[in-house]
Parts: sequence; C-alpha cells; structure tokens
Amino acid sequence: MKLVCPHERALIDRLEGRTVCVRVDAARDIAAAAADVRRRNTLSCVICESVPIEDIEIEDDWQGVPIALMAPSVGRFRNVAKKAAALRKLNLRIYLPCEADNLTGARLLASLGIAVCIDFGAAPDWEALADLMTYALLGPVPHAPIDPFQTIADGYRQAARSDDWGRVFFDDPSRTLHLDAEGRIALSRRDLKAGDFVACDLSKLDSAEVKHAIEQRLDAWRNLFAEDHFCARCEAWRICRARMCDGKAAPDGCDAFFHEMAEVIERRRGKPESNRPAEKWRP
Repeated sequence: MKLVCPHERALIDRLEGRTVCVRVDAARDIAAAAADVRRRNTLSCVICESVPIEDIEIEDDWQGVPIALMAPSVGRFRNVAKKAAALRKLNLRIYLPCEADNLTGARLLASLGIAVCIDFGAAPDWEALADLMTYALLGPVPHAPIDPFQTIADGYRQAARSDDWGRVFFDDPSRTLHLDAEGRIALSRRDLKAGDFVACDLSKLDSAEVKHAIEQRLDAWRNLFAEDHFCARCEAWRICRARMCDGKAAPDGCDAFFHEMAEVIERRRGKPESNRPAEKWRP
C-alpha cells in the first residue's frame, strides 16, 4: 500500500518502512522531500505542483528521483525542446489537464521520449481525446507512453472487468491511501480535500476499520447495477469502470470513446510491439 502525504517532516518521521508518494508545492523542494522519505521509508515518487514545462528549472539533484510533475500546461514548444534532453534523463512523468493545447503538447512530449499523462477532468473533448488515444496506442513511430491510455490498455480484459486505471492518478484505494499533515487517513485525494476521513490517526493504517472502508469503496460499483444506472447498461463499462459518471444523467460521449478504445486495444494486440523509450517509474 502506498501512502500519499504532504512534505511535512513531523508526519514523515512518524512513518517507518512504508512506501510513500510525497507532495511538494515547489520544484525546489523535490530533492529534499525525496531525502526525507528515504531516511526511513521507500520513496515511490515525489508529486510536484509545477509551473508550465517551458518555465521549469531542472536541478541536478533530481537525478534518481521518481517525479510526478503536475503542470498546468506545456508552454511554447521551442522552449520545451531546449530542455528535452535534460527531461529525458530524469525518472519523470508529466501530468497535464485535458485542454486542447495540452493534448497537442502531450503528443509532442511523448515524441521526444518524455512520459506524459492526461487528466481527463469532468467534461473532456472526447473526440480530441480519441485522436490522442489512437496515436498513443497505434502510432507507428516509437514514443514514450501516454497515460492513462497505456495503463488502460495494459489492464484491459476483453470479457471481464478490466483493471482499475485510477492508480495512474493515485486514486485506487486498493493500492493508495492519502494522509493529511495530521496523519488522518482518506481513501482518495478528493475525500481528503473534503475532510472525509476513514480514520483520524496513523496508528489506524493497518486497522480492520480502514480495511473495511477500502473493501466498501472497491465494491461500490455494484450499486450502479442496483440503481439501474446508465453506466451499468453501457457496453464500455468493463473498461471505463464508471470512473466518468459523476454529475451525469446520461452519457456525454464517454461511452463512444471507451467503446472505440476497446476496439483500438484489440487492434493493437494484433500488431508487433514497437520499440519504445525505456519505461519510467509507474504509479
């Protein structure tokens, strides 16, 4: 089980022998946060809220640190291209929100050998995402992985429920729990921000009550069938897993997107695997 926590020394020093994803608010804190975690725990990655990629100042002590760089945008490509060689040397994944310029930027970053992940958000442009998804999975030119498409494809099952690709976004309570600065425990980042905690002390991490809360969350998909929710009738349910259902009274194009993705994955499985750049750390 991975723990996502803020870079608070008082909190981290209370952890022992855990696997930790540590959050920082500024790139200058990446190396220090990694060192603080590694003193008594295993570092999974440093999650950094970042400036646009073109404005990143790459530091030498980032070498050997797995980094999830949460950037608002890529920026002007001519400026990013100057940093491409340095970015490729890092154990780095760049996370971008689903906006038109970022979809183009994600393709360009991947073509440069830089792993990237698109956060779909609440109401994405499904047609634009489908174009990027097809490039990510069927593009003839070698490129770095583009998530969540790569992870979805790797966990896809044709005749059964596919793996939960929420882990790409640190949102899978079977793999990841979230802590606040006080050590209170939540099942997701959203729950943590809402103050919805399953336990209020680190001593409860391995408790029966936390395990029960995880099991309940993992079984929540069954409620969709009991409620006759439209997701339960969707042909693409086994791949989407109803991750996009919040706030919707009907599909908004998500059904067509995930149905098309299933077809693309099937086509991809019939093709020889192209050579890709070396795989970076994975959530």
